[in-house]
Amino acid sequence: MNAEEFSILDYHKSNLPVKVEYDYYESSSDIEFDHILELACFITNSPISFISFFEKNLQCVKYTKGIPTSEIPLEQSLCQFTVLENNFFEIEDVPNNAKAKALLKGANYDFKYYAGLPLVSPKGVIIGTICVIDQQSKKLTDSQIKAFYALGLQVINNLELRKKDIQEIKSKLKSEEFTDLFNSSPDLICLLSADQKIVNINSAVFDIMGYDVKDCIGLNISEFMLSEDKMNVFNTATESLRNKIKHFEVETRVVNKNKSIKWISWNAISKNKMWFVTGRDISKYKETLHQLNQLSTVASKINNGVVISSANNNVLWINDAFTKITGYTIEDLEDQKLGDVIVGANSDIDIIEKARIETQNKKSFSVELLAYRKDGKPIWLSIYNTIILDSKGEVESLIEIVIDITERKEAEEQLELLSLVASKTENGVSISDKTGRVKWINAALSKMIGYQLEELIGKRVGDIVKGEETDIKMLNQARDGARKSIPYNLELKVNKKDGTPVWLSVSNTPILDQQGNIEREIEIINDISDRKQAEIQLLAAKEQAMQLSKAKEMFLSVMSHEIRTPLNAVIGITNILLDEEKLEHQVQSLNLLKFSSDNLLNLINDILDFSKMEIGKMELEYKRVNIRDLIKDIVDSLAFKTNEKGIELNYIISPDLPELVRGDKTRLYQILINLINNALKFTEKGFVKVAVAVAKITKQHTFVHFEITDTGIGIPEDKFEDIFESFTQAAANTSRKYGGTGLGLTITKKLVELYSGEIKVKSILGKGSTFYFDLKFDNFKETEMEIKEESNAIKTLNARVLVVDDNEINRILARKVLTKFQVEVVTAESGLKAIELLQAKDFDVVLMDIHMPEMSGYEATEKLRAIDDVYFKELPIIALTASIMNEDLDTIYKYGMNDYQLKPFKPDELIEKIAKYLKK
Repeated sequence: MNAEEFSILDYHKSNLPVKVEYDYYESSSDIEFDHILELACFITNSPISFISFFEKNLQCVKYTKGIPTSEIPLEQSLCQFTVLENNFFEIEDVPNNAKAKALLKGANYDFKYYAGLPLVSPKGVIIGTICVIDQQSKKLTDSQIKAFYALGLQVINNLELRKKDIQEIKSKLKSEEFTDLFNSSPDLICLLSADQKIVNINSAVFDIMGYDVKDCIGLNISEFMLSEDKMNVFNTATESLRNKIKHFEVETRVVNKNKSIKWISWNAISKNKMWFVTGRDISKYKETLHQLNQLSTVASKINNGVVISSANNNVLWINDAFTKITGYTIEDLEDQKLGDVIVGANSDIDIIEKARIETQNKKSFSVELLAYRKDGKPIWLSIYNTIILDSKGEVESLIEIVIDITERKEAEEQLELLSLVASKTENGVSISDKTGRVKWINAALSKMIGYQLEELIGKRVGDIVKGEETDIKMLNQARDGARKSIPYNLELKVNKKDGTPVWLSVSNTPILDQQGNIEREIEIINDISDRKQAEIQLLAAKEQAMQLSKAKEMFLSVMSHEIRTPLNAVIGITNILLDEEKLEHQVQSLNLLKFSSDNLLNLINDILDFSKMEIGKMELEYKRVNIRDLIKDIVDSLAFKTNEKGIELNYIISPDLPELVRGDKTRLYQILINLINNALKFTEKGFVKVAVAVAKITKQHTFVHFEITDTGIGIPEDKFEDIFESFTQAAANTSRKYGGTGLGLTITKKLVELYSGEIKVKSILGKGSTFYFDLKFDNFKETEMEIKEESNAIKTLNARVLVVDDNEINRILARKVLTKFQVEVVTAESGLKAIELLQAKDFDVVLMDIHMPEMSGYEATEKLRAIDDVYFKELPIIALTASIMNEDLDTIYKYGMNDYQLKPFKPDELIEKIAKYLKK
């Protein structure tokens, strides 16, 4: 025991006479002190309060709210610190307070907060303490501490009054001076006979009840009480006497002379066959209590959870809001104790047990509890409990208001964390009140906007920093959301204090109180000026890139049109001449011309395909594909070339390959023909082999593995990646020796990727190469079987076709091709002429060029479709175009065209397309 403890014990040895003087151990309870303790809990927002006195080495806890009375060794009591301070003493966080930890080491306690005030008699002697404790850490405000001092004085006043009352009794028995003291009391004081008739009563009866003293003498005290309260007084007095208790307390209602009702708290002592009775007017207290009960009833009708339980805590009824909060229905809870159902692994069971003790003591309570929903999810609940008493003063039922405070708890945790880092973080931080007016900013925000805290307190940051370029509408919308407790994120351009514009990113989070109302707002603010500047530059670069892409697309479209138009004539006339009778020496020339023109067309197609891929306009068109037939056709078509070079071209196809799959036949052909042609080009002797096998088959897809192997010149290992780059070949002299654009493998690689595949190569320089890849095809269902077209070549069409083209060579070429198939050909050089001819004569099909002077093919088609006649609505119109890049299919179909034919065209392709629409 240290020196401080010795001084405390020594002090209280001299304090013992005070106990006898005040006589505060004579009764088991005192309603005045109960009222004071209820006010102490209310003022400090604490669940537990008590009044204690010192006797010898003990602290005797005599009057309590929330805990039972007890005796504690003085050396184990926190109240010794209050006595030593001889003033208000507060420990905000008991577990982390050095003195408290040392004192309570090894003790079992479950509170975090303690506050005490010494009770000092008028003689200057500390006779005890009034204290509050709480399970939550906190700190009382100045106003709360002042109110707490007032309660301490009230305790001393009550003790002094009691002391005075005892002295008055003694004086009455010994001296006639008792009368003056008797009448000076503000409380009712009276002497009753054994049968409760008034022998004497002080003048306070007039102040409290309006009766003269002389009118009261001889009357039974119960005559002033309401009839329903009389039996309660009688039973209480009888029970006290039966148990040889000469003191009891009771509360009753009395009828004043003016017929109004007042509540009186009676304190009766039996002595020498007389009753000494005091009565205190507690009407105001009862009115306050009644208002609180009314508020509780109103609270049960709001959107918070409400639970009604029996006196033994079994659930009787819950509202829908409680079910929404916890997931439990009345069927889950009926006849069970709420606390037994909603607790979980991390719930504080002690809180529930203490709450039940409060209920047993007929005391209301409020707690915050970590509970668990029916689905097991943890949830924080604030529970307000109200006791409903029956007419006998017994517990009839319990009403509990349940509020989900999970978000508030999480916000408090976030705020606590934020407070630790906000002052050091590089982000700007602003804490505002519920109206958005600044209470605090950190140094980072001050540096960011140039304003100091003193310049912003009580103001809205947005009002101070807004400038001409600030989006006021966005700012107001964010504030409207904040008023509705909706968090927001926004980016605003504002001005610093020196007028410099700055872009700020603002993230606002509202902090809510227990009732769900906004308590404060937290804003995290960052300077995003650099990012915004980068975005502006990026947008400008993107716009420039888009313009360049459009210019490139337009250039390729024009060049394609300009090259294809004369090429159409060359290829078309060559094909016609090859079909006609010719001299032997002319055949070689025509074949050479055809070969050169076809090569030129392939080069143009490569460039256009590459450009389409670059701008993302290449898509696969899934149709029925027979891979076996396709490879056989490719190999057969290259027989002339392989025979000429004296090398073998063969293929191996796995027997388990499905006969039909769904894919883009044209692009698959392009992949294979590019790779096989490449292999043939770079192979002088030996063979080229195509191998096809099934890699995997799933419910929806078939994955096919392809390999093209050659015994050609091979590729250096360090060039494996380069050969797939645009306009790049393995060696600088390759293009000169073997020809080509350097786009073939680039296009092939991109086409394989469109098929969700990846092309790879393995090669030994001087010995050959193998290109291999897997392609994904959709499975072909039997229900999709298409009727196979007859393979017989079309020999005659017997149709009338209108050819519309501003280029005379194209019109002549189309006439030569079509007349061979018994087609009556009529030509027009413009869209206007076409409309005139179509209105004068019927045609089976129209071949319509797109780009023409006076009226384009689009305009002509649109005008024809607008004519209110079935013939013009259903007339097949096929677009003729030298470039499909710019005129995509959506545009062609939008204007009412049925199909398109790319120029230059092969005669068979054009005839098949016309035949297709003649059948329809």
